[in-house]
Amino acid sequence: MNKFTLLLLLFSQLVFGQNTEPILSLEYCYTEAISNYPLIKQKDLLKTSTEYKIKNLNVNYLPQVFLNGQATYQSDVTELPIKMPGVSIPELNKDAYKVTLDVNQVVYDGGLTKNQKNIEKTGLLLDEQNLDIELYKVKDRVNQLYFNILLLQENEKLLKVMQNEINSKLAKMEAAIKGGVAIENNANILKAELIKIEQQLIEINAGKQASSQMLGELINKTITEKTTFVLPEPIVNVNDTINNRLEFKYFDLQKDKITQTKNLSVSKIMPRVSVFGQAGYGRPGLNMFTTTFDTYYLVGAKLSWNIWNWNQSKNEKNILNIQFSIVDSQKELFAMNLKMANYKENADVKKFIALIEKDNEIIALKTKIAKNASYQLDNGIITATEYTTELNSEWQAKLNLELHKIQLVLSKINYLNNLGML
Repeated sequence: MNKFTLLLLLFSQLVFGQNTEPILSLEYCYTEAISNYPLIKQKDLLKTSTEYKIKNLNVNYLPQVFLNGQATYQSDVTELPIKMPGVSIPELNKDAYKVTLDVNQVVYDGGLTKNQKNIEKTGLLLDEQNLDIELYKVKDRVNQLYFNILLLQENEKLLKVMQNEINSKLAKMEAAIKGGVAIENNANILKAELIKIEQQLIEINAGKQASSQMLGELINKTITEKTTFVLPEPIVNVNDTINNRLEFKYFDLQKDKITQTKNLSVSKIMPRVSVFGQAGYGRPGLNMFTTTFDTYYLVGAKLSWNIWNWNQSKNEKNILNIQFSIVDSQKELFAMNLKMANYKENADVKKFIALIEKDNEIIALKTKIAKNASYQLDNGIITATEYTTELNSEWQAKLNLELHKIQLVLSKINYLNNLGML
């Protein structure tokens, strides 16, 4: 288990109902989303279906019992071409009747049933692996919603800070207007700015509500305004490989199934040995010259061997070799795309680290400028419009910092996701 998962698991212990303010971690959301996803139910269904298929194949090893009945009428019957004095040769009936109980037992089928069972078992592993891949994609949906909520929350916090700042400034402005030392227009500008902030908060709350409801649906939990979302701290190691991706095991299982299909193709041309028995009652019996109903039985062994199938087996082998090569090429293409995706994520990580450093420098300057603008507004040097411009600029710089922090974490998570390490 990697360090990132360990950190997230620690956070996942802080779940609903344990605190006055519920805490949600990304790992907790992953676990709950996957366990509640409807596709998870298919695992047991796939396993049960394969068990039935295996049971049906096992029947091939058991005796096959058939009850048969037959009534016929034929245009001619066997006659002896000689006549012997004093010997009466019965005339055979043209109608015949028989009821038989036939038993067949396979002794050797060339490995046909064994290979069919192996293919079914590998098919189950393939279906389960494909299901795990689809479930893993749920994490992408969780990421999108989780980080969108984080970003909206940070935006909301900064807007409320600015809202409080403007409200405080408006109170001072209205007092100054009453004292006759400030003009009413400046107060109106501040009021208009507050309305704009309220509009932004309405949009943010709508976005948060939608994302929270969708995430809540995924994890089967109710997310409220009091829910705290933890910003993960993923640890990225550039030396990690992509071999943990579930798709690689899927490709290997595909190749295993192709190999087993080759074995099945070989078993189809192997000799087959079986024994059989028949007990019957009819007219005539085994003695063709009896004209009465009689009982009879017979036992025997049978060898069946398709010694020439017009190169059908050779053609099947060539087809399977081509399929094997196709899977190899798909695996190679998938690995190449993952590597290219991680080149981008690595570049993004470096980019956001650099941007965050510059964000801090910009914020330091913008904060000084905004404080100076506040002082100048209080002393009537600048208008409220000029003040709100600088205040908005400071807010945007702080928002950029929070955005870049979240984007940095998301890039690291995308990197780990590409490696199959989440």
